[in-house]
Amino acid sequence: MNSTNPDVRISYIKTKNKLRKIVSYRSNDCELRTYHQQINDFLEQRFIPSIFSKGYVKGRSIYDNAQAHMYNDYFIMLDIKDFFHNICHKQLSSTLFYEINLAQANQISQKECNDIVSACSVSKRGIPLGFITSPLLSNIYLKEFDGIFYGKLKQMALSNIIYTRYADDLTISFKTDCTAKLPDVESLIASTADSILKRYGLHLNGHKTRSYSLYVSNHVRITGINVIKDQSGYRSLTIGRSVKKQLYWDALRCLESKDGELIRHVKGIQSFILSVEKQGYEDCYSSAMKRRLSDLGYKSLKDLIDAL
Repeated sequence: MNSTNPDVRISYIKTKNKLRKIVSYRSNDCELRTYHQQINDFLEQRFIPSIFSKGYVKGRSIYDNAQAHMYNDYFIMLDIKDFFHNICHKQLSSTLFYEINLAQANQISQKECNDIVSACSVSKRGIPLGFITSPLLSNIYLKEFDGIFYGKLKQMALSNIIYTRYADDLTISFKTDCTAKLPDVESLIASTADSILKRYGLHLNGHKTRSYSLYVSNHVRITGINVIKDQSGYRSLTIGRSVKKQLYWDALRCLESKDGELIRHVKGIQSFILSVEKQGYEDCYSSAMKRRLSDLGYKSLKDLIDAL
C-alpha cells in the first residue's frame, strides 16, 4: 500500500514540536475502508488479546485500565515514543502469523499476513492511526511484549504489582508503605521496559515518564480517570472536573442548536460519566450553574440531557 491510493487522504497538522501526519479514508463507503473492515473482522474473531491490554479490546475501556490499579499506592506511567509510526512491518507480519494460528493451525498463511500488513500501511514502516485495522494490529504487535514485561516486573518482588497497557500508555502500580518518591524503582522499571521495547524497534519517551504516590497526593489520573483516596483511605474512581464542566456547556449549546451529532455526543459523555461515578457528578457545578438550569425549567443537568 502506498500513499497514492485514491481511497487514502493524507494531511498534516502543525503541533507544538512537529508536523503530524494524518491519514484518513476518502469516504466511509470507499473500497479500501470496506476491505479493512473485512480484515479487522477476520482478525478480531481469531486473535486472543493480551490480558494486560485495556485499549482497543471489546468490553475493556479506560475505566477498566484505571480500576485495575485503584487499590495500590504507587504509580509509574510510561509512554512509548511514536508507537504506531515505528511498528516494524516484518515483525508485525511474523507476529500476526503466529497469533492468528495460535488457537488453530493453518488459519492464515505467511504470505497473507504480509499482504495484510502491506494493505494496512501507507509507508515502509509504521501503521496509520486513521485506519480501522491499526488499533487491533498494534495490540497484536505488543502482545508478546506485555507478557515478557510483566514477567520481569514480577521478578522485582514488589507488593501487588499491577501492569496494564492502553495503546502506547503503560501503567505500573504496587503497594508500599513508603511515603517518599522511589526513584530507584522508577528507573529500574523504565529501563526494563525500554530494553524490551528495543526488540520491537520501539523506545520510551523519557520526557513523559511520571510517578505518583497516594501518600503524597490524594489522587492519581490514569488515562483520563481519577483514582481518589479520601481521608479514611476509601478509594473511588471519578471523571475530571473539566470533562463534567464541558458537558454542562455542551448540553446548553444543544438547547440552542438542536445539533443531532452534538446531542448524541452529550448523551454519550453523560452515559460514560454515570458508568464511572454512578451519581453525584453534578456536585462540582457552581450555584450559578445550577440556578441557570433551574431558570431553564430543569431540576438537574441530567434532567436536561434526558429531555434532548
